[in-house]
Amino acid sequence: MRDSRPNREISDGLSRRGWLVLVSVTAAVLVVGAGAAAFALGLPSGHTGPASSSTSPGAASAPQFDPAPTPLGLPARPTPTPAPSVTVPMRPLSTLAAGDCLQTYPSKSEAAYPVIDCASPHIAQLLAEGTLPSSAGAAFPGKDALDAQVGSLCEKHLDWAWVAVWNEDVQVDLRYADTPALWASGDRSYYCFVYTYSRHELTGSAVASS
Repeated sequence: MRDSRPNREISDGLSRRGWLVLVSVTAAVLVVGAGAAAFALGLPSGHTGPASSSTSPGAASAPQFDPAPTPLGLPARPTPTPAPSVTVPMRPLSTLAAGDCLQTYPSKSEAAYPVIDCASPHIAQLLAEGTLPSSAGAAFPGKDALDAQVGSLCEKHLDWAWVAVWNEDVQVDLRYADTPALWASGDRSYYCFVYTYSRHELTGSAVASS
């Protein structure tokens, strides 16, 4: 099993997989929507071009919008702080098991992670891991097909009550052999990591009870 490789991230959503796709773009949509609303509020009804410049110098300025609003339904995002320090031994990726909680999570491409008890604050969790049911000589199916296949294998392990708490802040990373060269090597391992976009420290498990 290989420890490090390029990978691809997905986020599925409200219809489970569709919902997680939504979460990866929600923040961007909120920002664009806020800007569009500000523009629309500045135009009189029926105008299709810029508003008239006849506004008096003393007129009140347009309302200001937060350029990076907190996603709806979430607690306020914490003030940025340094990344948590690693205080437990690092474990190679190949030794991790589904449900392991990770004290820190720089990216899905690391060779090793610090595994900690899920009752303690942690940044991410290994949602699932396994081997794709494809023969060693199978042709590379492409990233889109692999995203769909691995995403389907992973989403059934996600606790949707936990997802409801964190709403659109939930992120899921998929790690697998995502290039023709890696695929040709015969590597069929995959890993799914779950964490939050705002990098809240978590407690408990995001893995569904069996």
